[in-house]
Amino acid sequence: MNRRALRVFTSAVLAAVLAATASLPAGAASGVDVGPARPASTSITPGTGPVSLAVIAPIVVPPTTTGLLTADELEVLTGLEGDLTQQLDAVAGTPVAIALDPQILASIRVLGSAAPESARQWLARLGALSNDVFLLAYGDADLVAAIRTGTLDALEPTGFDFALDPANFAPIESPEPTPTPSPTPTATPPPTPPVDPDVPPPFPTTEDLLAWESTLPRIAWPSGSLGAGELPALVEAGYEQVLLPSGVVGESSSPLLNLDGLQGVVIDAGLSESLIVAAGAASPAARASALDALETQLAEATATHPGRGVVAALDRTWPYAQPGLRDALARLASSSSATLVTLGDILGTTPIPGALGDGTPTEERDETYTALAEDAAAELAFSSVLEDPAVLLEPRALERIALYASAWRADETGWRQAVDAFRARSDEIVTSVKLEQGSDMALLAAHANVKIAVSNSLPYPVTVRVTADPQGAILRVLEDQLITVEPESTTSAQLPVEAVANGQVTMLTSLETPTGVVLDAGRASVTVHAEWEGIGTLVVALVLGFIFVAGLLRLILIRRRARRAPDATPEASDG
Repeated sequence: MNRRALRVFTSAVLAAVLAATASLPAGAASGVDVGPARPASTSITPGTGPVSLAVIAPIVVPPTTTGLLTADELEVLTGLEGDLTQQLDAVAGTPVAIALDPQILASIRVLGSAAPESARQWLARLGALSNDVFLLAYGDADLVAAIRTGTLDALEPTGFDFALDPANFAPIESPEPTPTPSPTPTATPPPTPPVDPDVPPPFPTTEDLLAWESTLPRIAWPSGSLGAGELPALVEAGYEQVLLPSGVVGESSSPLLNLDGLQGVVIDAGLSESLIVAAGAASPAARASALDALETQLAEATATHPGRGVVAALDRTWPYAQPGLRDALARLASSSSATLVTLGDILGTTPIPGALGDGTPTEERDETYTALAEDAAAELAFSSVLEDPAVLLEPRALERIALYASAWRADETGWRQAVDAFRARSDEIVTSVKLEQGSDMALLAAHANVKIAVSNSLPYPVTVRVTADPQGAILRVLEDQLITVEPESTTSAQLPVEAVANGQVTMLTSLETPTGVVLDAGRASVTVHAEWEGIGTLVVALVLGFIFVAGLLRLILIRRRARRAPDATPEASDG
């Protein structure tokens, strides 16, 4: 049996085992020998026994600039040696709580039947785990920065229709009418046939792409320094719990705090740091040393606060290399100084009153996110030129969310470059439909059309309104014009005008969206010679009259010559 077949078989067996058992010993899913099986604690009793330790492991991906992973990226990440596979291997079947980036769910589901097989198997395996799972903000976005800049609502994707290919999903069928029930009793209905993996999934909604069932409440995990002033925004957004490092709440005798409208889950900074070092240690010697230090910390915590609940969390930065995570979890599972429990067990303890300070200001990043919000507002105003604004706004919303990713904190230079690229593209979008400035014009008639050219560099057709305003009384524009400009082309509007007098006037031209947002403006000098139309008509009439008279005279001369011809013939004969 090859490795791929073995992994698929293991996933199926794991799902059945998890359904029949309350829990598995740490490391069982990865084949790590952890000694005798020991069920996770379902109750925490402060004051007696070892500390009850809950571990949170994020499953996240490297930062992107699109807000979606490609099929090629997913195939690498979920392959046999991929980062997502290794993350899942390390925590499968343990009491560890998984903090999942919903970008992973959407990226796999949006591809439908075109998603790599390894990605679909990874998602099915994740769904079969007994681990507690809660969703992070999309793309593991920076909640603190979003709150401080008033852009928290912008972290929710607006849609994925632009990325959905109907060919990768089952066709949407109209519901068939319900048949009239038979009056006679029917036989036992046949069993539901098994799901065919080769059948494409049904066409999903945005909610379907992001959905995940969890027994945990909605939990926020800020990557920045959260302050008391940001808590109301989290409550308004629907969060019930918030993960907080112990450094911002001070010494606490409980892992659960009552804050302003929600509960804070305290992450022990010291234990977390030791666990991160042990998980990231590549050599066996460094790993053993880090695990010994972690064991010592747990023993001290048990001696100081026996039986209390504590929480440790792994890191979210990239590169995300944790070769020692399996060994670390196995060591914790067999430790006499700690009992591994679930995050749900921690949330079931009695909270104590707590308070937060003001948090650490981040003015520079806040200014950047404020500028991004202004760019997004300009794109929204511009988008009314499109029949379906979603084709522009949906991918741009994901690109903007991607810039909030916590993983960017480890790559400040890359983040700045991504921000600059986003803002440059925003400028291109809002200036992609514009007036093509022409030369000065001359009107030689009292009634004429003024031609104004409009160009569109977008790959979508746009509808715009063209207006003109002469800055003088000698010319009057009779009406504006609404025109459609095809993708990457130029079209001219024909505005009817009326000359009132002769002279020269400056005409202001304007290009607007159908909702009245000004896109571009220009000016042109117009010379009006309305009398030239009468002069031209007179000249044409005179020319036509001359031609008529000349033709008439010619006809008369020809006929006279024709009459003289017979009289001249006898004379010629006599001679």
